[in-house]
Amino acid sequence: MNTNAPANIVPPFGEERNSQPIRSLQYMLNQLAIHNDVLTRLAVDGIFGERTLEAVMVFQREKGLPVTGVVDLTTWNAIRDAYVHTELMYGFPPALNVLPNGTYTAVEGQECEVLRIVQAMFGSLTKVMSNFSPCQINCCNDGETYKNLQEVQRLAGLPVTGTLNRSTWAYMVQLYQALVTRS
Repeated sequence: MNTNAPANIVPPFGEERNSQPIRSLQYMLNQLAIHNDVLTRLAVDGIFGERTLEAVMVFQREKGLPVTGVVDLTTWNAIRDAYVHTELMYGFPPALNVLPNGTYTAVEGQECEVLRIVQAMFGSLTKVMSNFSPCQINCCNDGETYKNLQEVQRLAGLPVTGTLNRSTWAYMVQLYQALVTRS
């Protein structure tokens, strides 16, 4: 999704009516319409037709911009800014990457601050999955934390070592997002 301002997005019904900047425009307007009943839902087809023109004009009216239907730089930036704000408020957050760069492992018995987050996530996962047991938040890969990490690895088809590593973390984040944040 390209949210950079296009050099010149065409006015309504111009010569070049089918383009990627128009798809980006339609996508952003469509996402805004999900959370604002006044705005028009669009098909993202890259064609600046009557429905896209209407959506631009309604957006311009709602934001106090001159209602021209032309997507100039001011209108583009207003749409982009509103889209970015909406994504921050309602969009899915990016995956949390808390592990240090490079190869990283927390073997059985190792203490590290990252395990505090892992243990908190297990606390939430125990409420929606019987596979996991509550674990003490002690920043140590021991006891139930170690067993829970082994279960994550088993579910993911990874080598069952009980060691926190990037692949275990990646699968755990997927589980957490699917079962906790999206429920």
